[in-house]
Amino acid sequence: MAKLEPLIIANSVQIIYKEGKHRFTAVEDVSFAVKPKEKFVIIGPSGCGKSSLLKAIAGFQPISSGELLMKGKKITSPGPDRMVVFQDFEQLLPWQTVRQNIVYALNITGKAASTANEEALHYLNLVGVSAAVDKYPHQLSGGMKQRVAIARALAVKPQILLMDEPFAALDALTRTQLQYEVNAIWQNTGVTIILITHSIQEAVYLGHQVLVMRPVPGTVKEIVDTTQIDDINSKEFANMAAHLRSLLGADSRSDTKSAKEVLFQE
Repeated sequence: MAKLEPLIIANSVQIIYKEGKHRFTAVEDVSFAVKPKEKFVIIGPSGCGKSSLLKAIAGFQPISSGELLMKGKKITSPGPDRMVVFQDFEQLLPWQTVRQNIVYALNITGKAASTANEEALHYLNLVGVSAAVDKYPHQLSGGMKQRVAIARALAVKPQILLMDEPFAALDALTRTQLQYEVNAIWQNTGVTIILITHSIQEAVYLGHQVLVMRPVPGTVKEIVDTTQIDDINSKEFANMAAHLRSLLGADSRSDTKSAKEVLFQE
């Protein structure tokens, strides 16, 4: 079998936010590679630059130095090949129905109106909300809104699905169900997923690779291979969760300052 070339490559990426003469380094010297059809998870404490990295991959945030490539080309702007699902429940257009939200996304990417409705129903069925096609976002629970947001992102047929803590605000039961459904969606579509989370269990369960970051500025502590761990009740799963917990809790550097406290310090 031919070796798959990485879809995303980050080489010594640095991200600096500037405000006047003040500078804040959010990400420092981060390198990794994401292969096609891989589930790549980024985990770390608040303020370690996880979302900054995701925004850079999405094309929303320019990097300050280093190299960030998709299929060998520099990422300089957003594109339909990279779709983002955010933590915020209010991602959908509130004046449009569930069906119309998906159709709208298909229309603006050039999909013919004659097939957009059929494709919208296909992806809504894939995430289990086909019964709510004619409801408006305000009539949906948080979990259903996130399912629709995932359906809208997938309908565009991106190469990468970027997920920024999409389940963080959900109750435990709904979160567990959506974790299961993300795995099922990945098996059905083969889309590459890059997911940010604070949950160790979520990282082990969903990830093939888990990038563990140090805080302020965010650097790579370790990239852990979790490919062979698929049974949440296994000893291997428990051992890997313990390993990630030790990486996140035993950083040799002091973490007494939050990102807010060091923001824009000279």
